[in-house]
Amino acid sequence: MGNYVITVPGTVPNPMEEAARRRLLAVVRGADPSEVGESVPDLDVLTLDESEGTFVLRLEVKADDRTAAGAAATDLAERAFGAAGYPPGTVSIGAAVVTGIDIG
Repeated sequence: MGNYVITVPGTVPNPMEEAARRRLLAVVRGADPSEVGESVPDLDVLTLDESEGTFVLRLEVKADDRTAAGAAATDLAERAFGAAGYPPGTVSIGAAVVTGIDIG
């Protein structure tokens, strides 16, 4: 089992209010890539382009392999957007990409 840093892109149908952003981040708190290996102080968990409606989530998950890590990150993203008030199916979540691995 290892820690994987996963990048999850996607689009949101409408702008995210600050309260929704806080709820989303509360779900992924503890899934911050800075907790895996080296600290990455300039890396935000959520990058959101309000004008384009696009986002990128950078998450850390524990998993047995890349496939399981991608699935876990996608599930975490769906739960986070649900907590932020986006009903299931309204946020388009793209393919999760492994951007770092800490097997130690």
